[in-house]
Amino acid sequence: MKSLLAPRARVSVDISERPEPGRLSSAWCFAALIAAAAVYYLVLLSNGTFRVFAPEMLDQAYNSMLTHMLHGQFDVDPKAIGFEAITRNGKTFAYFGVFPALLRLPALVFADISQAELARLSCLCALVVFIGLQLGALFSVHNCLPSASRRPGFLTVMAGATLLSGPQIYILGSAAIYHESILWAAAMAAGFNLIVVRAAFTDRPLRGVDLVLLAIVAGLAINTRPPIGLDLSLSAIVLIITSGWRQYAARRDDEDAVARNTLGPPLVVAISILGLLTAGAGAVNFARWGNPLTFLDFHYYGEVQQTASRAAVLRDYGAFNVGRVWIGTLYYATGLPWLLKGVPPFAEFLRDRIVAIEAPPLTPLLTNPITVLLATFGVYRAFWKSDLPARSLIMLRVVLAGHVVPMIVVLGFFYFTLRYRFDFAPFMTLASLIGYRSVSLSLGAARDRQAGRWLAGGIVLMAVGIVFSHYALLMHKAWSMAVPVEVRRAVLPFLPSAYWPLASPAP
Repeated sequence: MKSLLAPRARVSVDISERPEPGRLSSAWCFAALIAAAAVYYLVLLSNGTFRVFAPEMLDQAYNSMLTHMLHGQFDVDPKAIGFEAITRNGKTFAYFGVFPALLRLPALVFADISQAELARLSCLCALVVFIGLQLGALFSVHNCLPSASRRPGFLTVMAGATLLSGPQIYILGSAAIYHESILWAAAMAAGFNLIVVRAAFTDRPLRGVDLVLLAIVAGLAINTRPPIGLDLSLSAIVLIITSGWRQYAARRDDEDAVARNTLGPPLVVAISILGLLTAGAGAVNFARWGNPLTFLDFHYYGEVQQTASRAAVLRDYGAFNVGRVWIGTLYYATGLPWLLKGVPPFAEFLRDRIVAIEAPPLTPLLTNPITVLLATFGVYRAFWKSDLPARSLIMLRVVLAGHVVPMIVVLGFFYFTLRYRFDFAPFMTLASLIGYRSVSLSLGAARDRQAGRWLAGGIVLMAVGIVFSHYALLMHKAWSMAVPVEVRRAVLPFLPSAYWPLASPAP
């Protein structure tokens, strides 16, 4: 009885372990912002119907791919893949990575996978993850700035541009099969950038857990979209090697014994994970094309081989050609090749070298001008006049160089299309974050009037990007054969020139 009535012993609580109210509030605000963005993206993607589960172009292909993989096969149902079918040795294959198919595994418990319409949900989830990671990287850079350089107005402008402008808006024309792999690969690249940014803009090197995460993301990416996967894998390998070298050098320093003992096992784990996931992609390639290093063999691709002009382009110039890079640069920077593809003598020149040049023509200087300007400044800061420590510079340069890989592939590819603009996002995002940091540091020493002018200019550029990105979305919906006919008719009055070309299937 006395023990019950006796005063209870006080339990000591470490205040540092309690979550800070400010952090909790920020977390809730961030979650609310992402939720609001998800609803808005659903409105655009569903054409105002709010339907998460709805038919999309070739939306049964990944379902069929999963069903066949569960039986140890890597072909697909010809009806599911439709005009994108690739026939080899009497079997029908798809060239898309298997990761989006594996994401459908949980649906086996709740739905008939052969009938489920999951493409729109998958694209929406990928885009929300992408945006969340993009904002996470932005906020990480902002929080690493000195207090005098943290301009809330500038941060708000950057967040608004991230949410409401750029390819993440105009790709919402549909949830066609092409967009699913592109969006998930972009999300993986955004996660890769976030890990690198947090290490590069702080005083700590990449930790063991960071290397493991980089390996996982890179390995998943190569099973989703090969150009992005190759980019992230090369960057991850270099970062793992440099971290291993740093560990080896630390063995000669007794003071670094802790780092020496903790980094070793994660290095082995990271290498093993990346190796296993890469081997998995190789196994899929071997089952499809008979070569573990081949992700797509256009000699079996009907949409190319069954059209004489396309077959001639492949025969004479190949699927990738460095000589196309300057044409691709013009297309993705200005849209000019699309405007000239029907004008002699440019028409014949382009037709001989490129399978197709898709509409709508646009320029990133209008759809996301802030990103372009900051990325230009960021590249200058990263490679010429930098204010970052050597360790951070090496890390950022390695990743930026890796991000150039998918850009070169896209620029030299024999098909130009709107959705490939997303392959530029990893490079442009990381470079713009470097630029954002440098500009913020400059504004920290600026007078309020000068900083106000910069902020006003940023608001104008953000507004321009938002308006033109949504206009590009309207053009995308009007043009794309993946969009329902009634929606295409509904948006045509909003365009200055009502064109409705017959869109051809795309690789």
